This record gives sequence, C-alpha cells and structure tokens, in this order.
Amino acid sequence: MASGDSLLIFTPQCNEAPSSNPATFALRNGHLILQFDTTTQEIAIFKAVLPRNYAGGGITVYLHFAAATATTGTIGWDVSFERIGAAQQDIDADGFATAQTVTAVTVNGTAGNVMISNVAVTNGANMDSIAVGELFRLRLRRDVANDTATGDADFLAIELKET
Repeated sequence: MASGDSLLIFTPQCNEAPSSNPATFALRNGHLILQFDTTTQEIAIFKAVLPRNYAGGGITVYLHFAAATATTGTIGWDVSFERIGAAQQDIDADGFATAQTVTAVTVNGTAGNVMISNVAVTNGANMDSIAVGELFRLRLRRDVANDTATGDADFLAIELKET
C-alpha cells in the first residue's frame, strides 16, 4: 500500500447511533446527512475492520461536511478510536482513546457548500493500538465548546487515509 491511499470511507448510513446524544439523520436535496447540533455535543459512531493492507503508520481522518444555515463562524470536530480486536474490549462498555481535535475551519460564505478538514492521528495510543485485521470503532463529535458557527453542521462522509 502506498502512503496516502484510502483505507476506509464512512457515510451517514454507516452510523451506529449511540443511546444518548446521537446525531440526527436528515436529507438535504436528496443527500443523506447526519446533523450535529450547535449546542449539544452529538455523536456518530462508525465500526469497521482495519484493512489488511494497512502498513502500520498513522491515519489521517478527513471529514466532509457543510453548514446547514451558517455563513460565518467556524465548525470543529473531534474523533476517537476504540480497539475492539480479539479479547481487547468488553463491548458492554466504551473504551475510546483520547479524542483528537480536528482544527476548526471557517464556514463557507454559502450555507451548504462542502468543507473538508482533517487531523493526523499517530499510530499507537492515539489510535488505541488497533492492529491490522481488528475490529474498531471511530467516534465523531462536533466540538461545540470551541466552534462558533450557529445552526447544525451537516456531515456527509469520513475518509481514513494512511499517512
């Protein structure tokens, strides 16, 4: 695998909504989206197996989203990995690694225009030491304490690329 190749892509329909504060499914011009509130830290969770072609480096998480109505301010996110693996995590409890902050981006002057932001997550503790072929979860949350855009953030996709 070459550095920078896509490992996984998650779209809204891949979300396994948590029991509290889930992001909300909606349609925007026929596009399935997850809406994240401006004041409550809502959550989306995505589950996958780390592909066998992963070479063991870090992973850059790319978020594709738009502002529902805002034309000013910033939108920020955080992501966390949880290793499930074999005998690594009791699935009756959460065990997410420390959240990695995705730098807030300035909202496009036109609501609905897609923005892409990213964060590089280093291999090891920041990725909860997920190994090739192991099951894991990725948690996405809007960083409502630090972003300034009003209204919902509309999530479209996450891409995981090896760094």
